[in-house]
Amino acid sequence: MTNPLNKAKQAGAVWCVLTLAFVIRALLPVTAAVTTADREVFHSPDTASYTALTCELAETGRFARHGEPEIVRTPGYPLLLLPGIVIGRPELITIALQVILSCLTAYLVYRIALLLFESRRIATVCCLLYAVEPLSVVYTSKLLTETLFTCATALFVLYLAKYLKNGGLRHVVISAAALSASVYVRPISYFLPALVAIGLLLRALRGGPEGRRLLGHACVFFVVSMGAVGLWQVRNAVLAGYGGFSATADINLYFYQGASVLAAERACPYYQVQEEMGYGDENAYLQNHPQQRQWGRAERYRYMRRQGASTLVSHPLTYLNIHLKGMARALFDPGAFAYLKLFKLYPRSGGLLGMAVDRGVVKTAFYLFNHKPLVFWSNVLLGVVLGFYLLLAAVGLFSKAVLKNRAAVMIFLIGVYFLALSGGPQAEGRFRHPVMPMVCVLAGLGLSLVQAWWRRRRSSHGGGKAV
Repeated sequence: MTNPLNKAKQAGAVWCVLTLAFVIRALLPVTAAVTTADREVFHSPDTASYTALTCELAETGRFARHGEPEIVRTPGYPLLLLPGIVIGRPELITIALQVILSCLTAYLVYRIALLLFESRRIATVCCLLYAVEPLSVVYTSKLLTETLFTCATALFVLYLAKYLKNGGLRHVVISAAALSASVYVRPISYFLPALVAIGLLLRALRGGPEGRRLLGHACVFFVVSMGAVGLWQVRNAVLAGYGGFSATADINLYFYQGASVLAAERACPYYQVQEEMGYGDENAYLQNHPQQRQWGRAERYRYMRRQGASTLVSHPLTYLNIHLKGMARALFDPGAFAYLKLFKLYPRSGGLLGMAVDRGVVKTAFYLFNHKPLVFWSNVLLGVVLGFYLLLAAVGLFSKAVLKNRAAVMIFLIGVYFLALSGGPQAEGRFRHPVMPMVCVLAGLGLSLVQAWWRRRRSSHGGGKAV
């Protein structure tokens, strides 16, 4: 039996870690506000579109832009912004909510690790790693989807792991609901319901006598998760004539993936090609496509989807190279730029992403070393921290505790999904954000394994000397 005193101490340790997470996340925006006296440091280029939709929602009760139903952004994050917009303090209220959500995510990391490894000590270490993880800390202070999306994803992962380990229809329903909520925040999760349902279906087919019950659970997961998502697609089709969930994918295909391929084929700067295509400038876009002046937005987005996909299909190897480099950036970008932007030490938009796409990471790093030493060394510092996390996560990943744990393997594959879809020319460190809870779970296990190895090594050496 577990010693009640030890259990109480371990519970106290978790609360200490969560308090640390809260203090760090609360101090950062306060420090930025005091040193810059500028609320715009909490904004990013995407923030304006979310706040505009939230204002429209608050004033009219409709999720629309300029009176037309919105089909690019989804309503998940604007709903989080709504209290701050209504009160008139969007930065203060939203960041306060995001601090709470990020601390909740840290607790979810603890619960996931405790479920997988059945050790409060390891689970507390995992929670601590997330509490101080730089990327998770800084995006709490940004009016962007990352914090809310990661919290919803971690909740989905926890209840999926509970189901895989302990069964229970309730766990299936909660997991599916959390996943569908995450899709409403960021559509990158759109394909996960089908993929997870396929995984549960394959499990059911090998389930023996319980196969029929497991098959029913797989169907419930798919219906709950995709049913909620399908409702928004029906809304888009009825109100805007657009059958997809979000036109973000169409815009990305045309102005990001497609533009990056054209830039590579023409040996032109990536940002220059985007500008020529009319990215961010509707008049410039319509000058290139005058026939589309009479088209509705839905028809334009369908055109962008077809044209972008055609460009990628015509140059598959070129885009594969771009996509893989983007995945590498998403995984290994230290994220120092976000901190520098928060203190007005780096441009809020633009920056060096175009150079990284055009010239590669190595040449960009040499440029930073020679011309922007603060940017270079801050990335080196956070790069060392990121390397520490990833190395420990690799140790945990290849341990028996993970490789022989069905729920742990599923969690790893979900992380791979996010990294795979995050590739491309627009990829940067913040795209790694939803993966960090999973990284911290694996890294906490890896750290405990390294500590155990070190204790055995010291013990064996000490024993040898004693003899």
